Amino acid sequence: MFNNLRQMILNKAVLQSSVKRIIILDSVESTNLYAKSLRDSIDSTFIIASNQTKGRGRENREWKSFSDKNITISIILDYPKDKKYLGLLSILTANSVAQTLEAFSLNANVKWPNDVLVNSKKISGILLEAIFKNKKSKSVIVGVGINVNCTKDDFTKDNFKYRRNPTSILMEKGEIVSREDVVVSFLEFFYYWISEFKAKNYKAITDYWKARWSDVGQRASFSFGGIEAKGKILDINQNGELLLQVSDRVETISSGEIIV
Repeated sequence: MFNNLRQMILNKAVLQSSVKRIIILDSVESTNLYAKSLRDSIDSTFIIASNQTKGRGRENREWKSFSDKNITISIILDYPKDKKYLGLLSILTANSVAQTLEAFSLNANVKWPNDVLVNSKKISGILLEAIFKNKKSKSVIVGVGINVNCTKDDFTKDNFKYRRNPTSILMEKGEIVSREDVVVSFLEFFYYWISEFKAKNYKAITDYWKARWSDVGQRASFSFGGIEAKGKILDINQNGELLLQVSDRVETISSGEIIV
C-alpha cells in the first residue's frame, strides 16, 4: 500500500498547487477505467492503485501488473483547446518517466509513440484515452505504468508473451526502491512538462524527447487499424506526430505502432 504517498505529494509545494484530487486505491481492474467511471472529471485528478488486475495498453493489449511492485496511475486533464497538439501529452509523459528513471541513475530511451526503455527493454508504457460528454471531448486520461520492483521471475509467470522484453528498476539497479519516491518524482517532472505545454513551449518538449530517441534513419514497419506501411523514420513534428518516408512521399502518422 501507499501509506505515506498522499502526504508526500502534499508536502511538495508545486504538487500542492497542481494536483487537485488524489485517489489512492488498494486494487482496481484498471486505473484508466476507474477514471472513466468518475461522475466528475476534475482537471488534475491523480489516481493510483497498489494492484491493477486488468491493465491495458495500446490496441487493448494486456499490461501486466504485479501487486505492490509496479506503479499504475492515471491522471485526468482537461482536453487541450488546440487538439492538434494532443499527441504531445504522450511525448511529455515519456519525458517525465525518462527524467524519473534518470533521477534513479538509469539511462532511459524513448520509443514512439508511448514506450520508455532501459537497455533496449521496456520499463514503462503510456496510454492516452479521451472522456466524452454529449459526444464532445471533455477530458483526456493519461495512463502510465512503470515497472519498479518486479523480478525476472514475475515476468516469466504464466508464460506471458511480451512484445518487447520487459525490465524494472530493480532488475536494472539491483536494489529495491520506494514506489512512493518514484511516484512523487514522476509527478514533479510531469507537472513541469505540463507547464511547458500550457506555455506552448512545444519545441522544448520535443527536443528533450528526441535527445533520448535513437530510431531516426532506421527502416521501420508501421501498423494501425489494419493499415500497414514500410519506410524510413525521419523525425517527429511539433505536434508529436511521426514523419515516415514511404517510397517517394512523407507520411505523417499520428497513431499506431512502429517496429524497427
